[in-house]
Amino acid sequence: MARVILEEGKEKKIINFYTNIFKDDIQSTQGTIKNGDIVDVCMRDLRFIARGYVTEGTSAYVRVLTTKEEIIDSKFILGKIKNAYDKRKHLSEETNCVRAFYSEADGIPGLIIDKFDKYISVQFRNSGIDSIRQDIINAIKKVFKPKGIYERSDVEQRTLEGVEQKTGIIYGEIPERIIMHDNGLQYYIDIVDGQKTGFFLDQRDSRKFIRPYVKQNTRFLDVFSSTGGFSMAALKEGALKVVAIDKAPHALDLARENYTLNAFENNFSTAEGDAFMLLKTMAERGEKYDIITLDPPSLVKKKMDIERGRDFFYNLCNQSFKMLENGGILGVITCAYYISMQDILEVTRMAASRNGKLLQVIGTNYQPEDHPWLLHIPESLYLKALWVRVVEN
Repeated sequence: MARVILEEGKEKKIINFYTNIFKDDIQSTQGTIKNGDIVDVCMRDLRFIARGYVTEGTSAYVRVLTTKEEIIDSKFILGKIKNAYDKRKHLSEETNCVRAFYSEADGIPGLIIDKFDKYISVQFRNSGIDSIRQDIINAIKKVFKPKGIYERSDVEQRTLEGVEQKTGIIYGEIPERIIMHDNGLQYYIDIVDGQKTGFFLDQRDSRKFIRPYVKQNTRFLDVFSSTGGFSMAALKEGALKVVAIDKAPHALDLARENYTLNAFENNFSTAEGDAFMLLKTMAERGEKYDIITLDPPSLVKKKMDIERGRDFFYNLCNQSFKMLENGGILGVITCAYYISMQDILEVTRMAASRNGKLLQVIGTNYQPEDHPWLLHIPESLYLKALWVRVVEN
């Protein structure tokens, strides 16, 4: 087996469970190595540290699969996927749809498996993981016994690596719509054309958090609504008026279908277009809301984009505070790894101060347990939600 030999001292983070070995961590290599190969990672004296697969097109040259001298084969892959799903089975009391495997946090970097009832949406996020692709597919069949598997490897990272994005049915059949049951609500899932792998499963805890604050006279604004996750939660609690904003027509079509699916009768409408411009127009019209959720897509892909991301959130909050009543609640949510909770706290406070609003923090939450966050792998934490209430002063 080929070897990757680390610079002195670079082994410490791997021994402490970090999974990415970057090109500047490496002193030298031994043997012929190509993209996707399984290699041993060693110290300068050739002592074994870890074993992983190579991804040549990224700065993370090796993705660690194990720190044990064990064989990476179909049995290894099956064990990882089964173990991950076993940890989530208790969630079936809340929902029939879960993230069944979450990349390095479950032991295989680059692999995402979402289980939508009896169907699987799988994502191979980089080119290196393609080398164990068939073992993964075989394991999915054994563990989940799905009616169909659909690939959603339509991620930007693959393009940056110079390999094609892939989508399509891998096994069985995929219906046009799957019904997700989630804490007393129903949602249509579109695996083929929906955003991400079909639905924002990572917002389960946020949707649960806001529901107790919704009353029958609540006016609720769901910004970056996608298919209406927050909207349906508000409607379920009897909100007087709910408006969903998104730029994707297909997402709003699904939001309206979800409204009908749940047989709601309260006031629900959608607005298609750029969220910031729509917020600005609504604020200028003097519209007022009791709860606003801001849940934009991940716009900050690199550390150098943090300031731009902070400005974006500040502008969203600034317009939102113009529309929030006293006692109103704002949810500010980011799915960008590089935007920290501290960033969200600061920009929300600054926007509130500009609008003369005093804020009380009523809660924070992160991604749910089927998207595990490992302290030793900072990148495994990406979703942060801040919930604040405007205090009369």
